[in-house]
Amino acid sequence: MSTIELTASQKKILRALVDLHRETEDAVKGEDIADEVDRNPGTIRNQMQSLKALQLVEGVPGPKGGYKPTANAFD
Repeated sequence: MSTIELTASQKKILRALVDLHRETEDAVKGEDIADEVDRNPGTIRNQMQSLKALQLVEGVPGPKGGYKPTANAFD
């Protein structure tokens, strides 16, 4: 299995997403991740696009939407 090389920032964001998702068992809002890693919500949105392309994150549309880690993200 090939390993995915992530930047330090992507790792931090993905770790925050996984941790917050474990707490709530629900989609995590970009703003919550931004607060956790002390970044701008716009930066989080941009990074999430990259993480989605790597199939580590899936977007959840709607008012209760946000991001969920995929099974690959837990590896």
